[in-house]
Amino acid sequence: MGVKNNSDSEFFEELCNRHYSKIYNFCKKLLYGYNSDFAEECTQNTFLEARKQITKLKTHPNIEGWLYTTSRNQINSFLRKQHVIRKYEVIFDEESFTSLAVLDNNIEKLFEEDINVEQLALDVLKSLSNQERDLYNAYYKKHLQIIDLSNKYNISTTAVTTRIYRLNKKIKNIIHTYLDKL
Repeated sequence: MGVKNNSDSEFFEELCNRHYSKIYNFCKKLLYGYNSDFAEECTQNTFLEARKQITKLKTHPNIEGWLYTTSRNQINSFLRKQHVIRKYEVIFDEESFTSLAVLDNNIEKLFEEDINVEQLALDVLKSLSNQERDLYNAYYKKHLQIIDLSNKYNISTTAVTTRIYRLNKKIKNIIHTYLDKL
């Protein structure tokens, strides 16, 4: 930001004195229901932008209109940010905290259980058919690509992808059943 001369500073000071309260009231009206600090922030950002554009603003045909438009843009930007925040914000009440505590205790108990991963892997593989086990070994152990599996089994790549999807689903179900027994 370059050095501004005295006439720029005087112009900006006059601009603030003349329009600040009008712009603040405009922002406050558009942000009804929000904390008044947000209206103050939008007003300040409007005048900061005016300070950056002071040279152009001096020759602008409608300075007050420029200020209102800029403040509306500041408000729209603020509201977009608030929408995103509210969209992803999680609000907890007492019941939610209780549910989370119970869930946390259940997860803790699950991890305290002694799960023999090797035995679980063997049980999963035993429950697969020979064809499923062969596909599992080829895809996950040997890291063959789908096109290679397609050639090996003499089926389309779509069929291979479908079989892998079904195999994953079956393995997940077997593991869930195993964990539910604990």
